[in-house]
Amino acid sequence: MKSCHVCLGLLTALVATTAPAQRVELPRPAAGSTISGVVFDSLAGRPLSDALVQLVNADSLSGAAPTTVSDGLGRYAFEGVRAGRYLLGFMHPLLDSIGVDPKPREIRVDGSGAVQRDLATPSARTLRIGLCGAAAVADSDALIIGVVRHATDRRPMDSVIVVAQWVEMVIERGGFNRSRASRQVRTQQTGWFAMCGAPSGGTVLLSAARGTDSIEALELELPNDGFLRRDLHFGTARIVRADTSTLATDSLTASLKLVGDGRLSGTVVARTGARPLAGARVGILNGPQTRTDERGKWTLTGIPTGTRTLEVRALAHYPVTLPVDVIDGAPPVRIAMMTLQSVLDTVRITANRMGNNNLIEFMKRRRQSGSGRFLTRDEIAQRRPVFTADLFRTIPGVYVDRDRNGEEILTMRGNAAGRCRPSIFVNGMTMRGMSAGEINGFVRPNELVGVEVYSATGAPAQFSEMNGCGSIVFWSR
Repeated sequence: MKSCHVCLGLLTALVATTAPAQRVELPRPAAGSTISGVVFDSLAGRPLSDALVQLVNADSLSGAAPTTVSDGLGRYAFEGVRAGRYLLGFMHPLLDSIGVDPKPREIRVDGSGAVQRDLATPSARTLRIGLCGAAAVADSDALIIGVVRHATDRRPMDSVIVVAQWVEMVIERGGFNRSRASRQVRTQQTGWFAMCGAPSGGTVLLSAARGTDSIEALELELPNDGFLRRDLHFGTARIVRADTSTLATDSLTASLKLVGDGRLSGTVVARTGARPLAGARVGILNGPQTRTDERGKWTLTGIPTGTRTLEVRALAHYPVTLPVDVIDGAPPVRIAMMTLQSVLDTVRITANRMGNNNLIEFMKRRRQSGSGRFLTRDEIAQRRPVFTADLFRTIPGVYVDRDRNGEEILTMRGNAAGRCRPSIFVNGMTMRGMSAGEINGFVRPNELVGVEVYSATGAPAQFSEMNGCGSIVFWSR
């Protein structure tokens, strides 16, 4: 490509020297029609750039097939197309990810004028019907598709078992009945998988394994349209012993962390106004951590490669966890964080809409439940807590510990050996990953009207997240 620029520069200089006043006649386009259009990503709802568009003469398939690439707005064009019958199609890595080989469109050209033909990927509804059947769409079942690859060379991995798990709640006489549902599929030779039957608009835990290799469970939110595309990458990690000088738990796994040769960078900003958040803590779950600079920028090195969970925490902002791919050439990750106040306002609005039903249901569970521990408003006041977390310094089985960063966290005895972090609910809404300090700032003791504490096996369906640990539920006015 460089030599072409050099030749063009020499040709321009030669023309300018020998015939400065001579007008250079550029070659005119060949006679024929112009075929143009836009390639559209129906799944993302935007134009698809870098699609390889191909035009094949249907009457002479052995002939040359011109190609072009769609621009940043998804536009493509073929000029000087002679009269005849043609097949028009396109290729893109996105099509491999969703496991689709689109059928070319047949068009007829008269050799003059312009022909407009737009191209598009299948819509989410079309994919769901094609892979899961019309009945699944009617029942609002979701479809999860993707490709499993090696993190190092991006080679597809076949025979990988991909598993999705979630909690199903069935309303029966006398209350809710909770059950754990799951689906599993095996990847094809191309690494592609498609899983039907997941709940639309719900939360699932997605994991994958082949032999001794595995990908830790990722917490994913399924869109309301019932379609999710999520590629997975198997990477490498080394286990080292972490600094446990500030760790007060007796969990063996808490004293270990994962390291590797990966690198990831990005920025952390406030969702409102896009203001950079300095000092935010960014880290890989059970791996290395760092803090953002004054511009909100961060870089993590020495992290395990593959698909991992990124945790982000900033003062006065709601914690964020999201899956990321630690691979060569991974783009920067931009995280926009909501303030705790904005989340609290949403929680209060939700609670007010439900009126006194929350308190009525709380008292009903208190009378009927044999597996939970309950604190009423009067019992909370009798304990005289300065901070909300102080309530748990005297409750058996619940602890106020410190993590490896010295931050106070709530822990419980889990199903496995050692302690673990319970799920946190405030007025019925999940507050994932909150530290004890964040809980203190989120809900104050004088605002509490009730607290529920459940073990991993005793939580009601609406307060269970299959975390193998347990749940703590706060009700505030």
